[in-house]
Amino acid sequence: MKFNIFIKNLFSRCIGIITSPKEEWIKIKEEDSSFFQLISNFLFPLLILTSMASMIGSYFHMVGNGFERDILFISGLEPFLSILMSILISIPAINALIKTFGGTQNINQASKLVVYSFVPGILVAIIFGMIPWFYILGLFFLYSFYIFFHGTPVMLNIPHERQSNFSILSSTTILIIYLIVNFVLTSFFSAIQS
Repeated sequence: MKFNIFIKNLFSRCIGIITSPKEEWIKIKEEDSSFFQLISNFLFPLLILTSMASMIGSYFHMVGNGFERDILFISGLEPFLSILMSILISIPAINALIKTFGGTQNINQASKLVVYSFVPGILVAIIFGMIPWFYILGLFFLYSFYIFFHGTPVMLNIPHERQSNFSILSSTTILIIYLIVNFVLTSFFSAIQS
């Protein structure tokens, strides 16, 4: 696949999932892609952008204060690991919840649901990395729940009357996982830097 087509498809998917999630979920369900393809062709490029944005933001913050390569590396590694670990822990958790709500477990569909629902959060991390004082944009992360809510009926085989409860519990689970992972990694990297 040519690089420019790859980038075009990546950004097209991000724009589609944000601007018209209902239609984009239908396209996503019809795609025959594996977990590995989802991670390597979609998630990793976004995570690399997140790391680069954090490193660039840290570099500009260090200008005039003294350059420290280790801090620059850690500032890029922290958001990468935080999002990746949150997603990798959330996928089996959401897949387990599917059975609890009367649906059929499907790790591939659960993976798509979790990864694509994280797009607003990843975009917020990219913007925060470059321009950390745009705190108000953090509210855009909540849009992930809206995307997840619309993806549930399309991607998962859960009885209609249980979909709202599933979406609420799953979104809460993902948020708790993200907050715990973020706290642990922030504490770990702070301890390394001191």
